[in-house]
Amino acid sequence: MAWMTCMVVLMACLEASVSWAAEPVAEVSAVQRLYDKQEYQKALDEIGKLSPSKAALADVRRVKIQSFLRLGNPKEALVEYDKLEHALKQDDTFLLREIALGFVLVLTKDMREQMRGVAYTALKDWQSPEAVPFLEDGLLDGSGLVRTLAAEGLAKLEKGRRSARFRQAIEDEAVLVKEAVLKGLGRSGDASVVALAEPAMKEPEVRVRVAAAEVLCRFGRQQGCESLEQSGRSPNPDERNAAIRALVNLKSAELSSVLLEASRHKQPSVRGAAAMGLSHIPAPEAVAALVRLLKDPLPPVRVSAVVSLGQLQGVDTVSSLRTVLDDHDASVRAFVVGSLLEQGEPFNVVAAAISELSNAKSTAIRAALARALGSATGKNRLSARLALESLMADTIPRVRIAAIKSIAKVDGKNAVTTLKKSLHDTDDAVRAATGGKLLHAMLEQK
Repeated sequence: MAWMTCMVVLMACLEASVSWAAEPVAEVSAVQRLYDKQEYQKALDEIGKLSPSKAALADVRRVKIQSFLRLGNPKEALVEYDKLEHALKQDDTFLLREIALGFVLVLTKDMREQMRGVAYTALKDWQSPEAVPFLEDGLLDGSGLVRTLAAEGLAKLEKGRRSARFRQAIEDEAVLVKEAVLKGLGRSGDASVVALAEPAMKEPEVRVRVAAAEVLCRFGRQQGCESLEQSGRSPNPDERNAAIRALVNLKSAELSSVLLEASRHKQPSVRGAAAMGLSHIPAPEAVAALVRLLKDPLPPVRVSAVVSLGQLQGVDTVSSLRTVLDDHDASVRAFVVGSLLEQGEPFNVVAAAISELSNAKSTAIRAALARALGSATGKNRLSARLALESLMADTIPRVRIAAIKSIAKVDGKNAVTTLKKSLHDTDDAVRAATGGKLLHAMLEQK
């Protein structure tokens, strides 16, 4: 009799537990059905009616996060994600990726051109084939700047270069868009693009003509190669600069002589372009030209020379860089710091300069330092990272963005944890820039 009583009690307990377990499942299913029908606000409303314990279920939180994202509200999605991560004691990589993308996409529809520019720069930074549909949408933007960023992003991706919409953008009215499309098509490996480039050789805009010549030269057309060599010595600074960049891309046999000649040009922009190009020539004559440009009267030219000396490998550039560590222009000093760290010079050599520049009143100088610190290599990465973490707390969004991009560069795929924190920034542009870098870092982790 006692045995029968125990069985009855046990069965009652089991029935109660099954009923209790089934109830949340049914409610989750109802919420999920609303989400599946794309009734996102209704799904959120139903979740709001649940008890705190049921609303805290992982599957309910996931639906809530995705509903917020579909409604264009990544901020609220991030709040819920933090709670989910705390409960799970680990990241949900799918949702984190969706939230990072959400902070980018919400700005692609912003009324402000600058904010849309930030968004499409972030999509470029993602460097994923999954970005192609969003970048294609950018080609329809009313701003030539935004369309250029979208075209540049597509040009970097094999899937983007095959896009029909990308190829059609060769007819865009903006010169920079046409240039980006031609350069991308040149890297496609598809010889059929020659037919698209040949008419562009007659365009009135020099940058378009130079880009077309680069395409033709890539595919062995002598006409294009000869045109580039001529443009590389053109009296027109814009044409000459564009040709220098093209010759660098092509690793032309004429590159060294063209750059050395351009390094003495009267136009500062030409000297600066030459200085950047010389980073691809690890030869004594290139180093000598760059050392000479360290004394150029204009800071932007000196910065270009400093950056190139930092990038050159297999030659001694440290002694020359040290001579300009006390340059009278703060922006030059900032990039000297980065180049010395890139060359492996001990961090203590530049520590005082970093401290000084980090506290500069000029936003541009602090941003320059943040960008420069991203060049740190080897053992210098950790110390540079600590300096960048300080700059990530700067009061100006521009500086924080520069620091975030350098952190991503220094840490690579290990930057996810740091970048995830920056999604909580109070500035829309910072969050979008962080989203692009976070998407790329997660892509590298795969």
